Amino acid sequence: MKTMTQWPQRVLFFLLLFAFSIRASAQPQIVGTISQFDKPFLFAYGSWDKKVGIENKRALLKGATPRGGAGVNETLNLAAHPNASPALRLKTGAGNTMKKITLLLRDTAEITGEWQFELPAPGDNFSLVTPQDGAPLSQPNKISKAGAKLDLANIMQWQLIGDWSADTPLDVEIESIVLIAPDAALMQQRAALETQKNAELEKARREREALQAKYGNRNANSPQVKEVALVAPDIIALTIEAGRIIPSSLTPYQAQPDDKTQPDGQGVKLLRGGHEIGWLIGPKKAHRVTYEKFEGDPLLEFLADEKGTFAVHSKDDAAFANSAQPINIFRKSKPIDWAQPAQGFVMRHMVYLKMPRALTSGKHYTIATGALNVNPATMDFDFDATKTRSEAVHVHQIGYRPDDPIKRAFLSDWLGTGGALKYPDGLKFSLRDKNNKAVFTGALELAKSADEKELMWKDQNFNRTDVYRMDFGDFQTPGTYRVCVENIGCSYPFQIEEQAWQRAFKIQIQGLYNQRSGVEVGPPYSDFKKPRDFHPADGVRVFRSKYSALEKGGEAFKELAEGSTGELLPDAWGGYHDAGDWNPRRVTHLSVTMAQLELLELFPAYFSKLKLSIPITPDVPDILTEALFEIDCFRRLQNADGGVPHGIETPGDPIAGEVSWLQSMDAYVFAPDINATYIYAGVCARAAKLLAQYKPQMAPLYRDSALHAMQWAEKDYAQRKVAGTLDKLDWTIKDARNYAALILYDLTGEKQWHDVFLENTVLNAQPTNIFQWGKAVQRDAAFLYARLPANKTEATLKKNAVSAIENQASSALNYAKNNAFNLTTPDKGKPMFLGFYSTPDAIELARAHFLTGKKEYLAGAVQATQFQAGCNPNNMTYTTGLGTNPILHPLHLDSRHTGQKAPVGLTVYGNVDYYNWNQSWITWPIQYHLSKICTPSPDEWPVPEAYFDIFLFVAQNEFTVDAWTPNVYVWGYLAARP
Repeated sequence: MKTMTQWPQRVLFFLLLFAFSIRASAQPQIVGTISQFDKPFLFAYGSWDKKVGIENKRALLKGATPRGGAGVNETLNLAAHPNASPALRLKTGAGNTMKKITLLLRDTAEITGEWQFELPAPGDNFSLVTPQDGAPLSQPNKISKAGAKLDLANIMQWQLIGDWSADTPLDVEIESIVLIAPDAALMQQRAALETQKNAELEKARREREALQAKYGNRNANSPQVKEVALVAPDIIALTIEAGRIIPSSLTPYQAQPDDKTQPDGQGVKLLRGGHEIGWLIGPKKAHRVTYEKFEGDPLLEFLADEKGTFAVHSKDDAAFANSAQPINIFRKSKPIDWAQPAQGFVMRHMVYLKMPRALTSGKHYTIATGALNVNPATMDFDFDATKTRSEAVHVHQIGYRPDDPIKRAFLSDWLGTGGALKYPDGLKFSLRDKNNKAVFTGALELAKSADEKELMWKDQNFNRTDVYRMDFGDFQTPGTYRVCVENIGCSYPFQIEEQAWQRAFKIQIQGLYNQRSGVEVGPPYSDFKKPRDFHPADGVRVFRSKYSALEKGGEAFKELAEGSTGELLPDAWGGYHDAGDWNPRRVTHLSVTMAQLELLELFPAYFSKLKLSIPITPDVPDILTEALFEIDCFRRLQNADGGVPHGIETPGDPIAGEVSWLQSMDAYVFAPDINATYIYAGVCARAAKLLAQYKPQMAPLYRDSALHAMQWAEKDYAQRKVAGTLDKLDWTIKDARNYAALILYDLTGEKQWHDVFLENTVLNAQPTNIFQWGKAVQRDAAFLYARLPANKTEATLKKNAVSAIENQASSALNYAKNNAFNLTTPDKGKPMFLGFYSTPDAIELARAHFLTGKKEYLAGAVQATQFQAGCNPNNMTYTTGLGTNPILHPLHLDSRHTGQKAPVGLTVYGNVDYYNWNQSWITWPIQYHLSKICTPSPDEWPVPEAYFDIFLFVAQNEFTVDAWTPNVYVWGYLAARP
C-alpha cells in the first residue's frame, strides 16, 4: 500500500481541496444580523441591572446570576428571512454554570417570540450556537400569545434573558446575534421536532377523548357557570368554577380495629382501611383531625378554548337573530382553594367570548355551551348595563364617609390569553342608587395605559392592561350605590355613610380579638370558636430560656429549647398568636398596640365611646382594653430586674394537623434584651398616661413597669457603650430607645428622658430626614414631638418634626400619582410584598393631616386605601369579613383544621411581586403546583391580579398581627377625624 508521500502531488492537492470544501460547507451560512453589539444595552433588569454591559462590541454577561435580562429597543425588518434561525456567537467562561440563555424579539403589536439556546461547556474559543430544535424566525420556541404570529417586518425590541430557574454564577461573552440559513443539521432538528409534535398531538387527541368520555356527561359534579357578564361591549365573560372541598373536622378519636398509624414528621397520620384519613393530635393523641376532601369534575379546557363550542342567540336583538359564534376565545384560570394535604384545587375559569358585534343593554340573550361539560348547558342572559355586575368595574367595598375628599372606582380587565384590553375614548359612567336611579355621571380618565411605566420599586408596568379612573368625590349623599359603565356593567354595591370607616376599623380590631392566646374566643364576641390555649393552668409547660433573640436572631427552635433553664413560668400566657400558625407571640406585635394607643390620644372623645366586640373592662375604653390585653402578656413576662423578653415560642412550627388548644409542644420564653425592653417601655408608658385619665388606680402599675424596664435597658445600653460593643447591635435599637425616652418624658415630664431622646434624634439635622432605612427611622417619635406642648419642646426641633412629616406625606402622594391604582408609600424602595398590596402605607399622610389640616393629605390617606378595599383586578378585599367579596382562605390553622370559616378581621399579606423577588419561600407554590394548572402560566399574570386565595400560599395568604398596623391606624384615623 502506498504511503502518503508516494501519492502524486496533484492527487494530494485535490484531496486537500475536497476536504476543505466539505469543512467550509459545514459552516452555517450567515444571511443577516440582529446585533453586533455596537451600542450599549438600553435597559437591564433583575440581577443583570447595573452589572452586565457591552464593551468592545461584545456583550459581557458577568458578575451576576442568571436571574435577569437586558436588551435594546431598535427597529428591525427580518421579514426577508422567515426560514432562517437566529444564532449566537459566544463563549462561556470557566466560572459559568448557567445552562441556557433566551433571545426575545418583540414586535410593535407587543407580541413576543423566544428562542432558547443551550450553552456550551466553558472554553477559550467562540462558537456559533443555534436554537433549540433549530427553530426558525417564523416559529419561535415560545410565542407570547397562542395562535399569534410575530410580525418580523416590525420588530421593535430584542432582549437576552437568563435562566431564571437558577441562581448560580454567570460568565458568558457574546460577539453577535446573527441569522443563519438552515443547513442539514438544522433541518434534521426541525424534522425531529415535527415528528415529536405529531406524536404529541396524537397523544393529546387520545387524552382528550378519554377526558371527554370520563367527564363529558353533565352531572352534579360538573363545573358550574356562576356568572355571565360583559367586560367590554362585545366581550362576554363566563365565570366557571370546578370542584369543591369537604372541610376537615376535629373530633375525639374513636379507634377502629383496622386503624394504623405512621409518623408524619413530629405528627402522626391515621390510616383506616389502608388509606390515610387524617392525623391524631394532642399531647395524648386523643383527637382526630380528618383530611380535607376534593370533589368535582375538571373543566374540559380544550373545549372551552374552541370558538365552535359556544353560540349566542337573541330573540329581541336583531344582530343576534341568527346564532353567532365568537370570533375569538380567551381564558384565564386559577385556583381559588386548595384541599389539604395536597388533595386538589378548586378552579375558577374566566372564559371570554369575543363576539363579532356588541351586545345591547336591555336585550335578552341565550348562550349555548355545546359539548362543554358545564351546568347549565344553556344560559339565559338579560344584559342590563345598569344592573349586570362586571368584573372589569372595581369599587371601594369599605365605602366612604360623605365628606371623604376622594371617592373613586376603576375600570380594567386583563383577558389572560387575550392580553391587554383597551377601551374606547369617551366612555361615561354613572353612580346608581338602590332604585337604579342615576344620581351622578362622569367621564372615565385613563390612569395608566398598558405600555406606560409605573414609577414604583421597579419602574415598569405591573398591570399589563389599561386602567381607567372614575371620580365622584363631590358626591356626598348617604346611601347604597353601584358604579356602572355604559354598555359594560356595574361594580359591587358600596355605601356612603358616616360609619363606613368605623365598620372597617372594628372588623380589623375583631381580628386582633380572634388572635388572642391564653383565653377562650367565641360568642358573643365572635362566631369563631377557640377554647383556651397555651395556658400553663391547663398543663402547657412554658420554660424560661437563656436564648437571646437580640444576639442570635428571633427565629430559633432548637437553640431556644437547648437554652432552657428548666424554670417553669406560670404567668407566661396571653398576647396575640403571631399568625395563622399560632406558635410565636413576639414583642414586635406591640406596634399594632401602639397604633391603638396613639389613636386614643388623638381622638379621645371618639374612641372613649367606641364599643368593640370584646370583653369589656369597666371604666376603660374598649380600644385601651384591647391594647392592655397584649401589653399584659409582656408585663407578666417582665423579670424582677425590669428586663423584658422578645416573646414566647415553641421549638418548631405546629405539628401536622394540630390546633392551638391541642398542641403537643412545650413553649419557651426568650431571654430579656434591650430591644424588646425599649419597645415594651414605650408602649407601657403610653398606656400608663392614658389610664391616668380613665382609670387612675390602674395607672401606677404600668407606669412603674415602664420605668423599671427603661432603667434596665439604659443600664445595659451604658455597659455596651463602655465596652465598645453598642454599634454591633441592630441599628433599630437606637430608634426604639429614642422613642421610648420621648414617651417617658411625655409621661413623667422628667428632663433626663428628654436628654436621652436628644442623644440620637434626627430632628436636629438639616435637612431633617426621619426615614433613613439602615440608619434611623424615627417617624413615630417625630410625630409625638410635633404634638408635645410648646413648653416641653425645643422650637426648632418641633418645627423640623412637622416639616419632616410633611415631607414623608409628600413623598407618599408623589408615589401614588405614578401608579395606576394609587398604591401608596413614602418609600419608593419598599419591596412589593408582605402587606404592600393589602394595607395602606399612609400613616404619615394621616399624621400630616392631623398636624396641618391640609385637605390633600386627607385625600391621600383615603386614596391609599383603595386597592386593598376592592379597587383591584380581583374585586376582593384582603381582610376576612370585610366588604362584599373578601378573601376566604387565609393561612389560619385553627379554623381550617376544625372546618370553621376563617375568623373575621384577618388581613393577609396579599399580592407579591414574585417577578422581582424570585425566592423559593415565595415561589414554591408556583413552581410545584400553579405552573401546572394556571392559564396563562403564573409568570405571565399581572402582579396586581396574581393573588391566589389558596390557604397554603405562605407569601400571599399568611399574615402577622403587626402587619395590620396600617389598617388599624389609617382606618381608625379616617373613622375618628372630625
